[in-house]
Amino acid sequence: MSESGANLQSDAPDAMRLLLVDDDEIDRKAILRALRQWSCPHVVTEAATADEALQTFAHGSFDAVLLDYRLPDMDGLEVLRRMNSRRLGSTAILMLTGMDNDDLATQCIEAGAQDFLLKQEVSPRHLQRAVTHARMRHRIELALVESHERLRELAEQDPLTGLANRYFFDQSLRAAIPRTRRYGLNLALLLLDIDNFKLINDSHGHDVGDQLLRAVAQRLAEVTREGDILCRLGGDEFAILAFQVGHDDSIHLLSQRLLAAMSAPVEINGAALPATVSIGIAISPDNTSDADELFKCADLAMYRAKRDGRNQAHYFSEDLHRQVMRRVQTERDLRSALARSEFEVFYQPQIDVLDGSICGAEALVRWRHPERGLLCPGEFLDVAEDTGLIEQLGLWVLEAACADAAGGGLDCGTPLFRVAVNLSARQLRASGLVDAVRGALDRSGLPPERLELEITESTLIADIDSSMQTLEEIAALGVDIVLDDFGTGYSSLSYLKRLPISTLKVDKSFLSQVPEGEKDKRLLEALIHMARAMGFRVIVEGVERPEQAGICRTYGADAMQGFLFARPMPRQELAARLRG
Repeated sequence: MSESGANLQSDAPDAMRLLLVDDDEIDRKAILRALRQWSCPHVVTEAATADEALQTFAHGSFDAVLLDYRLPDMDGLEVLRRMNSRRLGSTAILMLTGMDNDDLATQCIEAGAQDFLLKQEVSPRHLQRAVTHARMRHRIELALVESHERLRELAEQDPLTGLANRYFFDQSLRAAIPRTRRYGLNLALLLLDIDNFKLINDSHGHDVGDQLLRAVAQRLAEVTREGDILCRLGGDEFAILAFQVGHDDSIHLLSQRLLAAMSAPVEINGAALPATVSIGIAISPDNTSDADELFKCADLAMYRAKRDGRNQAHYFSEDLHRQVMRRVQTERDLRSALARSEFEVFYQPQIDVLDGSICGAEALVRWRHPERGLLCPGEFLDVAEDTGLIEQLGLWVLEAACADAAGGGLDCGTPLFRVAVNLSARQLRASGLVDAVRGALDRSGLPPERLELEITESTLIADIDSSMQTLEEIAALGVDIVLDDFGTGYSSLSYLKRLPISTLKVDKSFLSQVPEGEKDKRLLEALIHMARAMGFRVIVEGVERPEQAGICRTYGADAMQGFLFARPMPRQELAARLRG
């Protein structure tokens, strides 16, 4: 190996570095004589064998290689391929040969050479032009390769988190399933969804939401095992593809590590934001060997994890599939039921503790399903809430209850009779709620003081400031606001003072162990006394035994509600009781 040449300016920053590979000394000297007549500065390194050339190439940096096709220890084409693979094609390579062969020239170009030169035709000008043009072509090729790589990265990478994206996930899932069959492995698909992300996004803004997504992605990446594939599918949904040997508990352990990693809040702009996730897990081939079906199975499992309280992992099962399919059918039936008016309002009376008269009733919706019979709220309200149908259904109940209380027989001889209608979280957040209440009162002619709207503590706390403004506007109409399930949620005394609430409805859980449990009795007494001291009217629900009713009277409750007095009943039955 040697370094030589005329017009050599090795210290020039723009000097071209060439590697000349030829086992024939006479041919090498001919090339060197031609190079000496170049006008541009250059440095030439010589090599006489393929092995020497590859070692030199591996440890040096060259702008171009002049490579003889025939070498004593290796075919020139093989040397070309090795050089291109070693440097990923980062150097322009020109093949030199004494054979005028078009097929050979084509092979060399296809193998990655930028040009094919005949030794007998090489002149100084020809050689300089060939090397210069080869370098230019090579730079263009590299730019195209880099552009393609960048496009591939953009196509496969999520720009917000830096994780692989949905496209990469789909390709990986379809490629992974055949590997499970070939190597006898199990493939676990874990779908993860950030709990209550929409609420965080709406409350704190999309910029904070994006920061939370990046923080979650980082935590997931720290927990995900080497060899697993972590992707962001879009929105607040992530996926992990993990291989499992046999039926060990590695996937269960992974899911528990993921839940633990997300348990601590994320600090963003001084606020501690929850980052818990719900995880759905499906296994191939146990559940299915089809990529699309596997995704559906994991999605169903994740849906169940959310429905069961979030911040947990659920595996897919056939039983889960049947339950979810029934839920899908319920949603479909709900939409048509609203159009066909299949709903009815039942009423559960509320009893005045002083004289035992019916002083009001809570309106409770029922669905008279054409195939499944009369359905209670627990069988369909959660579906209505999740799908947004609760707004339309809730407004229908409000209109029907106001109409019944005003002219449907529920006002006979009881001018102070009140009808209570429940408000869902979606209804309370809806912008047109105040107008809807006003419209229902106007159309029915029901005096506003005879309408109560019940809200739960959990409904309030979701967006306390917005809820407070809406409730104040409703209270200004003359409608009473009732806080339902009091004592089971998050309300504080400061909220109770600020909110326009007139009535507290003590949750039935506080009455379940009364009168047997002394602590339960004292707690119930304290709740009622505190509420009365703050000026609230008090209703106790869940009264099922005469002893419980007596205690509520003794402790100073205003009204009672429960199976001791009546179960929910149709309007006509309640009207008959009021008349009797």
